[in-house]
Order: sequence, then structure tokens, then C-alpha cells
Amino acid sequence: MQWQAPYGLPGAPQSKLLGQLPRTPRVVSVTAHRLLRRFAGGPAGWPGRASALDAAQVAALTPVWEHSGAAPRLEPGDDALFTALAHDGRASLATLAAASGRSETTVRRRLEHLRSSGALYFDVEVDAALLGASLSALLWLGVTPSRLDAVAREVATYPEVALVAATTGPTNLALSVGCRDDDALYDFLATRLGALPGIHQVETAPMIRTIKRSGSWVAP
Repeated sequence: MQWQAPYGLPGAPQSKLLGQLPRTPRVVSVTAHRLLRRFAGGPAGWPGRASALDAAQVAALTPVWEHSGAAPRLEPGDDALFTALAHDGRASLATLAAASGRSETTVRRRLEHLRSSGALYFDVEVDAALLGASLSALLWLGVTPSRLDAVAREVATYPEVALVAATTGPTNLALSVGCRDDDALYDFLATRLGALPGIHQVETAPMIRTIKRSGSWVAP
């Protein structure tokens, strides 16, 4: 098995994963690249999924973030709070208070601050096949540096694209896409991406089966 993925902040749980993977049986190689900037996916959402709602519904569900320019500081108890929320995003304040060693009032204020700063967001995982995207694929694009920002922002608007991120490594733009079938993926590669100037390399890896998404293990 060969494993390749971008990773986020140093010191995050991913760094522990990178230490464990080489010792995992049947993993023969590991390549990791740093995620530099996200243009779609995560808090930014997936255009193909968000299009199921009208503009007013999207606005009502979109949190208002207060960016100060600096990354929010984590406090003692935040790790336990994040762990409890990762296990159950609907956990009650009483459960979160017990997990983080804080009062319910403190937990409520802390959650409001973390959400308003963008450090914490809630996502709903939906099987892409239910949205008509039966074929999922990861794409690694080599883009001329002067065109990187323009290409990233353009493909971030495509309904097929669930994730767009600039990364380090042999390619500089990573995409996660969902298409109806092989013909739809071909059209996306040949007409959508093929029409964009600045893309000089595309590596495509269809996903046969998803075992674990960002926040949950998918039972077989």
C-alpha cells in the first residue's frame, strides 16, 4: 500500500500519524506535503453540496467569523473539547464541560469564541453518491506559479470540486472531485481543466472505496 496526502499544522495529530504509518504492515511508502492554502472545502464548503440550498438558506447557516489576523490561541482544555466534539458533534454542554474540566458557562463562551474566530466549525458528512457523484477522485495539478491563484479560485467554483488546496511537493494544487461516472470525469478533465491556461500536469487517482472521511469511520 502506498499512502499520499497533504497535511496541516505542525504538531497536529497528523504528525503522530506520519510517525506511525511507516511502521504499519503493508505500507511500503509514505509521501506527505504541506497544505499551504485552502480555496474550497472545510469551512469554505463544497459548492456542489451547497447548491442544494438557495442563497437565503446558505446565509442563514453560514457563521459570521471575526478574523483578527492572528491565529487563535488554544487554551488548556481545548484539546479535550475538540476530542469530545470530534466523537460527537452534537454533544451537550454538560458532556463537553465534563470532558474539558470546565463549567457549562465557560464551555458555551469558549465555543462561541472558537466558532467566531474560525478555529472551530461543524460539518455534515454526506455520501457524495446521494448527490449524484458516484465517482470520487483525487487530482494533483501542476500549475504555473503565476497562474496558481487564478486557477485555484476558478476551480473552487466548480460544482464537482469538494476540495481545492495549494500544497508543497512535485505538484502545487490538490483537488478532490465528485462526478457522476467515468464519462463525466473525462469531460471534467478534458473540457473544464483543459480549458484553463497554466495547468501543465494532471495526475488523477479515482477512489475505489472510502473507509474513513475527515471525521468518521465508514462501516463496510
